[in-house]
This record gives sequence, C-alpha cells and structure tokens, in this order.
Amino acid sequence: MTRSVIILFLLIVLSCKKDKWNDRNRIDDPALKKDLLQMISSNPDLSLFNTYLVKTGYDKVIASSKTFTVWAPTNKALQGIAPSIINDTAQLKRLIANHIANQSYLTTMPSPAIRIRTLNGKNITFTSTQIDEEHIISADQYTANGILHVVDGVLLPKMNAWEYLNSVDGLQQTFLQSLKYTGIDTTIAEQIGVDPQTGRPIYKPGTGLVELNRFLQRTDISNEDSLLTYVILKDNAYTDEKSKLVQYFTDTTAALTDTTTQWNVVKDLVFNGVYDADNLPAVLYSVKDSVKFHLDRTAIVSVQKVSNGIVYVMDHIDYELDSKIKPVIIEGERFYDLKDRTKASSVRTRINPLTHLLFRDIYIANHGINAFWINYKTVVNSVKYKVYWVAVNDFQTGTFPMRVAFKDPAVTGFPYKTVELNNYSEVYLGDYTTDHYGLLNLYLVGNSVTTNGLNTLVLDYIKLVPILN
Repeated sequence: MTRSVIILFLLIVLSCKKDKWNDRNRIDDPALKKDLLQMISSNPDLSLFNTYLVKTGYDKVIASSKTFTVWAPTNKALQGIAPSIINDTAQLKRLIANHIANQSYLTTMPSPAIRIRTLNGKNITFTSTQIDEEHIISADQYTANGILHVVDGVLLPKMNAWEYLNSVDGLQQTFLQSLKYTGIDTTIAEQIGVDPQTGRPIYKPGTGLVELNRFLQRTDISNEDSLLTYVILKDNAYTDEKSKLVQYFTDTTAALTDTTTQWNVVKDLVFNGVYDADNLPAVLYSVKDSVKFHLDRTAIVSVQKVSNGIVYVMDHIDYELDSKIKPVIIEGERFYDLKDRTKASSVRTRINPLTHLLFRDIYIANHGINAFWINYKTVVNSVKYKVYWVAVNDFQTGTFPMRVAFKDPAVTGFPYKTVELNNYSEVYLGDYTTDHYGLLNLYLVGNSVTTNGLNTLVLDYIKLVPILN
C-alpha cells in the first residue's frame, strides 16, 4: 500500500470517528430551538402571563439574545391579581419584571437558598422548590436563551424596610422624614471648573441636586442587597422611649433636646440578619452602636416581610441602658490642644503588666510651666459620671500631682491627686455632673509649680462612667 493511500485511509477513519462523536454529543431537544418567549407563548397555561409580557414590553426583552431566567405564574395564579395593578402600566411593569432575572438559575444551584436580583431591582429568594413563598411546579425548562420555571403563585414586589416604614403613619415615620435634606450627587452634577485654592471641583449651581436623608446615610434600610431586621415602634412605645431617654440628652434648648432624644430612640432599631418571630435570639445587637436588645415576641403587634428582610411593629422594646448610654474613654495621646504648643510631648507604647496588653500614653515633662494643661474635647450625656484615670508613673523615682478640670483649666474641678509609682490600675477621681448633652471641654492640669519632676503630666486614659437610674 502506497504512502498516499495509507494517509487517505487514516483521514477517512478519523472523519468517521469525528462524525460519530458529534452525533453522540448532539442535543436534539426541540425546546432548545425556542427562546423564552416562544416557550411561554406555546404553553396554554401561561397565556395570561404572555399577555402581560406583551402589554409591558417584556416580550421583546426575553426574546433577545441575552440569557434570562423566568418564573412564570399560571393563569390560575394571575387571576387573583387586583385590577388596580393590571390597569396601571407602571405597577404591572414592576410586577412582571419581578418574575425575570438576568442569567440562568437552575433548582440545583441553591444551597439551601440564594437571593436573585430581578429586572425591577428587587431581590427574590430562590430554593430548590420555591421562589419566595411560591412553589415551583415545573422546573428547569431549558430554552435557547435561558431557563423557564412555572410557579403556582405571583411574585408580588415587596417593599423594602424604608418603603414599608413610609407606608405606616406614626411618630417614628414623621421624625425620620424630618431628616431629609437636599444634597449634591457629584456623579451627576455638571463640573464647570476647579477651585485653585483647594483643588476641589466646582459644579454648576442647580445641577446634581438629590434628596438625601441623614438616617439612611448612617444605616441604609432601603438597600435592597442588605438583610436586616427592623423595628417600628407604635406611638405609645415611641413616646415611652422618649420619656426614658430625655434626661440623658438634655440640650441647651427644648428643640435640640427633642431632636437629639428622638434620634437616639430611632438610630438603634436596626439589626443585621433576618430573625423569625418564633425564634428571636435572647440578645440582639443593634447595627453601628451594638446596643444590647432583648426583643419580646409578645410585644410584636404585626410582622411584615420586606424585600431586604423583616419588619416588626412593636408596642414595647427592652434593652440594656448601659449599652446605649455608654462610658466615655478619652485617650491621653488624642488631645485637642496644649497650654504651650512649643513644648515637646511624647507618646509612649507600653505593656500593662496587669492585662499584658499594649497601651499608649502621653508624657510631657521638663516644660517649666506652672499648671501646664492638656485639653481634650469629648461628647457626653447629661448625666452624673464617675471619673477615673490611668496614669502610669514608671519613669521617675518621685511622685507628682495632677488634676482634672472641666470647661476651664483655671477652675478647680477635682483636687490634685498624686500619681503613684508603677500603678497601672484605674484610679477613681470623683463624680462630675454634666449640665447638658454635647461637647465637653476637659483638661488634665499639671502641678502649679515650675519645678521639673514635680509638674510632669502623663496619661493613658480618662474614663467617664455614667451613673444610670
């Protein structure tokens, strides 16, 4: 056999094998020749859903070359939809879009559940048998451009926690709405120049204006991608909380007192995660400030599942007051001002032999100034505090006195107290009652002599511990 005949024979054999391999892997499922719209329109039990797809324009969307997953409700399921939704184009579009998601999702994917963003921006929960609370009766139908599931119910778009709050009238909703203001979104504002002094962009007046809310900027309960538990207080419970807290947030005017008190009622009613009413943990810690709550299920008036979690309307809440009105710790090295800024200060890093933990303190010595002071500013509640310091004298053989003064370093405040040698413990200095909520000027004052070694200042921290009723 000639070489050319052998080569020709091998090519024929390989070609036959390739054809058999292709035949083996060829998928002849007719469904794969249909797109999602064609699959839906060919199913008589989905005719009503198909009608609404056409009415809202989503028929063209799911007939495109992109990949989608559709959870299509049966005709029976859709018959229960209120006419007010069907006859409102915007509401109907939101409804239909809530049944469609980008990409392909099979029932084998959840383990045990996944949250999926639909075309209307809401998230729905997908398991191997359900989508949100609706059952999948025909799953994983492949099409040319995605996956079709048939469901026995309608996926009504849920409000998020913020939307639900604003659908419920009450003192809490009224106060949170009062925190709205107009700000600038620099991503949509028109830039017209740059400030030569600061280098910051200059924007055209009137552009980029958006409505913002101070509460949402702190804790965004409108975020569709979050999972949270949120508490709305009935008016009687809201009023009770204001009455409980007002003594700790008394400000310089009645208006400021009221605003600050209400803020401290509402800011801690958000919890990370979703907690079922029948299985509430013994302790829940609020977002941001970790206030320690004990939510009583018997105080729950109503429950609302929302697109980003769950909302409880409650007529009573219980929390540990000392986790809301917290001690204030003023770190020595984080001062605001010095009596004489030309004088050198040192920050030391030490190990506390009692706790075996690192700590940092400020150390000022050999300054030669009578009653040298270090100024601190801190936010305090309107309450009586027990005051402590940790001041470690491990650098000289002799002791020296210091004192703490409030508002004015020349005012006595607490009497001088000797800083003993090698004392790493908290030392009680006395009680101090603040006259209003807000910023407090506090001073660490050195000995009223100019003698080096006797007018040294050293401080790890000052602690203010509130005395609560």
